[in-house]
Amino acid sequence: SGGDFCGQISDLRFGQPIPSTVSDPAMLKGWGKRPDQWEWEASVQHQLMPRVGLEVGYFRRTYGNFTVTDNTLVSAANYDPYSIVAPSDSRLPGGGSYTVDGLFDLNPNRVGQVSNLVTFADNFGKQIEHWNGVDVTVNARPGNGILLQGGVATGRTSTDVCDIRDDVPETGAVNPYCHVDTEFLTQVKLLGTYTVPRAAVIVSATFQSLPGPQVTANYVASNAQIQPSLGRPLSGGAQNATINIVSPGTMYGERLNQLDLRFARPIRLGPTKLAVNFDIYNALNSNPVTSQNNNYAAWQVPLSILDGRLFRFSVQYDF
Repeated sequence: SGGDFCGQISDLRFGQPIPSTVSDPAMLKGWGKRPDQWEWEASVQHQLMPRVGLEVGYFRRTYGNFTVTDNTLVSAANYDPYSIVAPSDSRLPGGGSYTVDGLFDLNPNRVGQVSNLVTFADNFGKQIEHWNGVDVTVNARPGNGILLQGGVATGRTSTDVCDIRDDVPETGAVNPYCHVDTEFLTQVKLLGTYTVPRAAVIVSATFQSLPGPQVTANYVASNAQIQPSLGRPLSGGAQNATINIVSPGTMYGERLNQLDLRFARPIRLGPTKLAVNFDIYNALNSNPVTSQNNNYAAWQVPLSILDGRLFRFSVQYDF
């Protein structure tokens, strides 16, 4: 009596013997049809001085043969564009209040008309995903009982689905970021060992500095916020749309800096060997956030942090 609050069903073929999704036969057999991954690597090594070596490497990884699900009963012309204004928030880029455009909503008269074809993305244009990185590593043995290793690794990922999104907007109707170049994410890792003379105690340390978790902001925009730009309510009876209002690859959390120590005392027992170890995990007792909530309603609330300082005694017996 109060009316239908559910709106149009999203798939009018639901419950019928006619499948809503089929695969392109061209994908199913033949050479070069599966998703592919290619990797290229080039590196050089050079001795800087006696017992000190340097290695520099370049790495490139590309992916191909992407697939896309195209609803053949609708086209780009059946989607209306709209935009929203991000909330004012000092944590957002520029303090927020910026326009997020490039959003689309299906025309109401097309809701429920579904005939999906899973096919190659190349049929609609170019889609890419590349990763490029550089590693620099130094190995040194400056003296008896001393070993030092360390290096820096940096790289970034580039993706582009703009051609696909132009022809198949349902693949990213609420994702305005079709081209993404992440920041160069840099890792630093160091390792050193030293054998204390006479005491025969092996002291070792490892240090790592890693990028923080990527930050997105999944904002729930209501019909009241969307309708002024769209010119109508969202189709299908939807009351809101969840939209990421932070460009991927541009915001990251606090870096993780971690130092671990070990003190080991090997003891010879005839043909066998016993080692007594004392480990200190996270010796600096740092507490960076390792994962966080990306839903804007509880944005950046920590979900996990690095475990606190931990001491451990252990014994290793080799025979």
